[in-house]
Amino acid sequence: MRASLLHWYDRSARPLPWRREPRDPYLTWVVETMSQQTRIETVVARLPGFLARFPDVGRLAAADPGEVLAAWSGLGYYRRARALHAAARVIAHDLDGRWPSDVAGWLRLPGVGPYTAAAVAAQALGIATIAVDGNVRRVGARLLGLREPTDADVRRGLAELLLVPGAGSSATPVAGAADDPARVAEALVELGAVVCTPRRPRCDDCPLRSGCAAAAAGDPTRFPAPRRRPRVQPLTLHAWWVTRAGEDGRDRMALERRPEDGLWAGLHGPPWRTEAPAVGTRVASFRHLLTHRRIEAIVWRTPTPPADAEVAWYRRDEALALGLARIDRRALACLDGHGALG
Repeated sequence: MRASLLHWYDRSARPLPWRREPRDPYLTWVVETMSQQTRIETVVARLPGFLARFPDVGRLAAADPGEVLAAWSGLGYYRRARALHAAARVIAHDLDGRWPSDVAGWLRLPGVGPYTAAAVAAQALGIATIAVDGNVRRVGARLLGLREPTDADVRRGLAELLLVPGAGSSATPVAGAADDPARVAEALVELGAVVCTPRRPRCDDCPLRSGCAAAAAGDPTRFPAPRRRPRVQPLTLHAWWVTRAGEDGRDRMALERRPEDGLWAGLHGPPWRTEAPAVGTRVASFRHLLTHRRIEAIVWRTPTPPADAEVAWYRRDEALALGLARIDRRALACLDGHGALG
């Protein structure tokens, strides 16, 4: 079964820029962190700029947190960037620049969960383990015929089928096939992304169909059973855009740095509040969707920031260089044609 999967992968995998030899722990780790809850096309577009700025773990560790957040702009879920930076500092300072040598070592780093730890261990270190994300969970559930699988069930079952018996929690490279864990890990994610999709799986193109319990049952989409999605909460927020003229004749905008927890933690942006300014002009509104929030965003031009805001003043180019969150960039775009900053 492993041979069929790897033959399919070698023939059909998308030519993503990080799929190259030799496998680099730093590149693998950055890519896996970026790819969490982010479209692969976005990662392909943003990865080169991030690597140009931080080509290795030492450069990342030495960077200012604001610089890292700015380079992460557009990828969303900024907590990942802060954790990546914190982990880089642990590697550079506490581990003397040495990479963790097993899954347990990766799990001890800030922000590294079971999937990322296993993915880096398999892809960059050749360790025989299965990295279980949403794609792999779906592939495993269908292949093994599991309606309500745990990640441990999937990891154990796929390891026994595709690596070596009992390899689900092993830290031992596969004998005689040092590159197989890397290729198996990537092949499973690829299979879930392009063939074993949530709806309308392409079973005729699947290299594992002959051994798939869900295909044999006649309705692969029943596996796994759908999870209950958390209720999306509506939220109305008002952007307070305040500008003033600078000595050079160019306008400045008032931005505040957000707290280290909550929405868009640690990023700069215009003050967002649940209440509208008492004095100002409503410019526009738009809907902004987050995983668990549906935000009705209302953009105002107002002469003063909120009384509780601690703001600093930035030109438009300076503000963009800080790495505004997507909602901030959308709010700024609403000002175009309404006396926006040049």
